[in-house]
Amino acid sequence: MTTSFLTKPSMMFAQQAQPTSPAIALLTGDLMFSSRVTGTASQLGLEVAVLATATAVLEQCADQQVSLLIIDLSHAGGDIQSLIKQLEATGTRPKTVLAFGPHVQTARLEAARQAGCDQVVSRGQFNAGLRDFLAAI
Repeated sequence: MTTSFLTKPSMMFAQQAQPTSPAIALLTGDLMFSSRVTGTASQLGLEVAVLATATAVLEQCADQQVSLLIIDLSHAGGDIQSLIKQLEATGTRPKTVLAFGPHVQTARLEAARQAGCDQVVSRGQFNAGLRDFLAAI
């Protein structure tokens, strides 16, 4: 009887689920760049869900707790403002939304600011600070 008592708590401990949800979602169509982001995140012990559409972002944020949403303005397509509003309306907006894009696309960068992104940076700034952006979550 004592043996079964000791076995049950250890079995419960062994069966406890480890968090598997990605803390970071990346909206991009750039597979080469996404591997750089996922590789850096992996070094920091973080997971990244790489998503190609706004619909996939909405689903990911509804299904998992996402702390950081990174939006590649070069490949995101669609209406960033609409995406942010939908996330807010459903109560699934990540704590931080970071958008990046080419520095020459000032209108797109400004549109991301107006849409409510917490941080908007050029692609070069994002590349240079990638580790810091990811570690800040």
